[in-house]
Amino acid sequence: MLEEFEKNKEKIAEEWREFFLSRYPIRPSTEIVSLFDECSKGVVYAIANKDFKDLEESLDLLMRYLATDSRLSAGGSIGTFFYLREIVLRRLKMSVEDLAEFDRRLNVVICKAFDLYMNAREDLYKIRFKQMEFELKAQMRQFEFCMKHCPYLGKRDEPPEGVERVSPKSKEHGDVDDSQG
Repeated sequence: MLEEFEKNKEKIAEEWREFFLSRYPIRPSTEIVSLFDECSKGVVYAIANKDFKDLEESLDLLMRYLATDSRLSAGGSIGTFFYLREIVLRRLKMSVEDLAEFDRRLNVVICKAFDLYMNAREDLYKIRFKQMEFELKAQMRQFEFCMKHCPYLGKRDEPPEGVERVSPKSKEHGDVDDSQG
């Protein structure tokens, strides 16, 4: 089953890789190109061979990368798999049974891709939360340091020696003695 797909898997993987790369205004670095090449081959070969045990690594790498792409939504990232379907339908003349089998295999891949994408997004949010937590703690330490080591901060209502309050609120509340002038 899917002999036609098996024969053309290299070209299909290459066209799918080029689809990923076409989204960028400038061709990405060789590392990104090789990542897309590895991932597209891994996914296409897994579908062709119905061997999903090696699919996980390729799919995980691809979905982690797509999850970090700020220009793509979740739908846009998962939508790339529907383009794979379009490539196959355009390139190959397959029987109805083969198309149904291909569709079943692709659906398994799409469901797995969605799970991996959501896991990657969740990991990103956890990292962002930890970073915000770290920054808040650093700001609190800075504030505590200033409260201990800045002599005029502890007095709150009194400005540092030699400094006169001139804000409009200070005059409204009678904090400035302007009776001499």
